[in-house]
Amino acid sequence: MRRMLILLLGLGSCVSSAENCVSGHGLQPDELLTLDLESLTETSPGRSLSSEYRLRDVRFVRQNVFPRTSHWLARQANRFHVVTRERALASAFILESGDSLDEKVRREAERVLREKPYLQGAAVLVRQICGASADLDIVTQDVWTLTPGIGISRSGGDNEISLSLSDLNIAGSGKSISVEVFDDRDRSGTALQYIDPNINGSRWAGRLAYADNDDGEQYGFALERPFFSLDSPWAFGVSASHASRDVDLEFLGADLYELDAEVDTADVFIARSSGRQSGWVSRLYAGFRFLEETYGYPSEFPGAATTREKRVYPYLAWQFLEDDFITTRNLERVGVTEDLRLGWSSYVEAGWSTESVGGDGDHLLMRGSLAYRRIFDERHLFSATAVGNGRYDIDDAKTEDLVAQASVELLWHQAEKWRLFTRARYVNAKNLALHRQLTLGGDTALRGYPARYQPGDRSFLLTVEQRYYSDAYPFGLFRLGYAAFLDIGRAWFEDEPPAWVPPRRGDHFDTLANVGVGLRLESTRTRRDRVFHIDVARALVEGPGVDDWEITLSGKQRF
Repeated sequence: MRRMLILLLGLGSCVSSAENCVSGHGLQPDELLTLDLESLTETSPGRSLSSEYRLRDVRFVRQNVFPRTSHWLARQANRFHVVTRERALASAFILESGDSLDEKVRREAERVLREKPYLQGAAVLVRQICGASADLDIVTQDVWTLTPGIGISRSGGDNEISLSLSDLNIAGSGKSISVEVFDDRDRSGTALQYIDPNINGSRWAGRLAYADNDDGEQYGFALERPFFSLDSPWAFGVSASHASRDVDLEFLGADLYELDAEVDTADVFIARSSGRQSGWVSRLYAGFRFLEETYGYPSEFPGAATTREKRVYPYLAWQFLEDDFITTRNLERVGVTEDLRLGWSSYVEAGWSTESVGGDGDHLLMRGSLAYRRIFDERHLFSATAVGNGRYDIDDAKTEDLVAQASVELLWHQAEKWRLFTRARYVNAKNLALHRQLTLGGDTALRGYPARYQPGDRSFLLTVEQRYYSDAYPFGLFRLGYAAFLDIGRAWFEDEPPAWVPPRRGDHFDTLANVGVGLRLESTRTRRDRVFHIDVARALVEGPGVDDWEITLSGKQRF
C-alpha cells in the first residue's frame, strides 16, 4: 500500500510538472532542420523571454550548408561537408546549465554564435518554460569552410596573387587552419596559421602563425581566455611575435627607398569585470609589455645609421561599454542578419617605460579609443569614432610616434533598398618612426589613385556613396549590392617632412578626387566575415602614375 501511494504521488508530481511547462516555438526537430533563420523576427515564436529564468537544458539543431534544396550540386556539397559538431557549438555557447537566462542574455548568445565565421546563421529559441527554468533549442546553419583557392585582388594599381588552402572549421571542430602562397606589392612568401577558439572544449583560445617571406620572416603565438560574454568576470592573455621585413618608402605610388625593420613584441595581461551593471559593462586590465624596434635609413643616405628602440613597461587599461544592440539588415552587409552595437564604447590605456625595467629612457605610452553610434528618427544611423596611439618622451619633452584619427559616418535610410552613406575622416601624425608612414591612396579608400600615393603627417578623406541593396540571389549563393561613389582627400606635411621626401610641387599634391561605381557580393555559403568588393573609379585630378581608370578587387568586412 505504501509503495502504491508513493507511485501515485510520483505520477501526480509528474503531471503537475508537465502542466506547469509552457511551450515555446512549438516546432519539431525535423522542422528546425529546415527552418529559414533569415526569416525569423524578434516576434517569432520562441524568440523572447518575459522574465529571468535558469537554463535547464540545451538541444543543438545543426543545419547543413544547404538546409532546403533539391539541387544535385547542393546535395553533393552537403554530402562532403562535415557539419559543426555539438561539442564545438557547446564550447562557443556562452551559457551552461544553471546559468541565469533572460532576454538580453538570449540575444547575446545568438550574437556570439553569429560571429563565428563558420556559421551563416544562428537562432536561440525557447523550447519550453517549466516554472523558473527554461529549455533552449540552438539552431545553427553552417557555411562551406574547406576552401582551396586562387586569389586575385587589386587595390590602388597593385595586384596581389595568392594560392591558398584553408579550413575555418576542421572536421566540424570549430578550429581553423590556413596555408597561403602569396605575391603582392610588398613581398612574396608562404604563410601558415592555426587558430583554436576553444582549446579542448574550454574557454581558452590559442593562435600560432608563421610566414617565410622573401624579405624576412614573421612568427607569433597567443594564448588567451577572453571575455567571452558581457558577464564574463575575468580574462587573461599572453602573446609574443617577431617580424623582420623590408619597408618601402613611397612617393606618388613609386618605391623610392627600402629599409630593413625588425619588431619584437611580448605581452601578458589579466583583467577583471563585474559584468552588466545597469546597462553598462566595465573592465579593468593590468599588464606588462615588451616592444623592441630596429630600423634605419637606407645606406645611400649620408650618415645613415641604425636606430634601436626598446620599451619595457607595465600598463593599466580601462574599458567601458554600453549594453545596447540591435539586429537588422542591409546596413553594413547585404541581405543577411547583422548585429549592430549602439551607444558608447571606450578604451584607455597608459604605461610607463623606464631604464630601471629595461627600457630606453623615460616614456609615457598611451592608447585609447572612443566610439558612439545611434539611430535617429528610425532613418539615420550616426557613428563617430576617435582613436589614438603614441608616447611622450619625458627627458626631451617631446611627443613621438603619435597617430590620432577621428571619423564621422552617417547612413541615411532613404527607401526600402536605398541608403546614402557619407564618411569624413581626419588623421594627425607626429614624429612617426621611419618604418611607419601616413599615406593616402587606393589602399586607403581614395579609390581612383595608386596605393600610398600622397605621404604626409596629416590627411583627410570624404566619401559619399549611394548604395542599393538588391533582392537578387544568384544560384542561392550571393546577395548583391551596388554603389556609386565620390571620394575626396589629401595627405600633406604640416611639420618638417622626413629627409627622404622629395620636393612637392604640382596639383597632385593638393586635394584629389575620384568618382566611380562598385559591385558588392555577399556570400551566404562560404565564410561569413567577408564582403567582396569590385570598384571601378576615375580620377578627377591627374598626376604622375595615375591611370584613366582604376579597378579595385578586395574582400572587406563592410559594404
